[in-house]
Amino acid sequence: MAMSFEEFRTSLISADLRAALGVQLTDLEAQQVADDPASAQSWYAYWLSTQPTTPPPPAYDGPPPAYAAAPGVSAQDGAPAGPPVYPGYASAPEGRPGTKKRVGLWVALSVLGALLLIAVIVVIFAFATARHWTKTDVPEQPETFRSEEYETGRVDVTMDDVNPCSVNQDWTDCTNLMVATYTAACVDVELTEAATLLCAEYSTAIDEMKALDGDGYYVATLGSSGSLHQTPEIDTRQVSNEDYEPAVTHEAVCYLEFIGECE
Repeated sequence: MAMSFEEFRTSLISADLRAALGVQLTDLEAQQVADDPASAQSWYAYWLSTQPTTPPPPAYDGPPPAYAAAPGVSAQDGAPAGPPVYPGYASAPEGRPGTKKRVGLWVALSVLGALLLIAVIVVIFAFATARHWTKTDVPEQPETFRSEEYETGRVDVTMDDVNPCSVNQDWTDCTNLMVATYTAACVDVELTEAATLLCAEYSTAIDEMKALDGDGYYVATLGSSGSLHQTPEIDTRQVSNEDYEPAVTHEAVCYLEFIGECE
């Protein structure tokens, strides 16, 4: 009759009984199994599975085999017959029942969860502290200028040495010639500063001649007044070459001071 579960459980505590049963456990492991009904039940089921269920066949008195099989090799076909069993030794069970819960799985899951949490925190921190700045791809090209001459719209007046009058000419006729010269050069135009002074002096000379005019007066000698000539004022100015090019930029983002576009 097979040993009951309670007898098996009690036998685990004794090293001698445990050895007789063929259970390979240390005293500490045996005590832990005995204290845990589930583990003890697993070991009991395993032990029952190792017990023979049918009586062994009668011994065969035939002639001995031509050769002796090596330990662990079948004498019939030379195939391995399983590990040899020596006195006082019992093979350890292949599926040894665990005495502890699957702590390793929970540890692995805990580590994985912690890593995922750290990754999420790092990503949130990176976005929260991201630095946005303007990156220059192509520098600005400043505008350049060139010099050119142009007419300012004002006129300059010069006087030569040729007097508009002549000797023995009627005084009034001479005065009228000077007025015509003055009008052509100095009237209805914007004068330069130098031209304004010259025209003013010429006008004063005309006024003096008008004051000296009389019947029968004629020009005895020519004065210092000459003929007036008008020329446009020329100046120099800076003109743009129309070559200004603005800088080419784009908005850049730097994460954690080393990811993305960082200065």
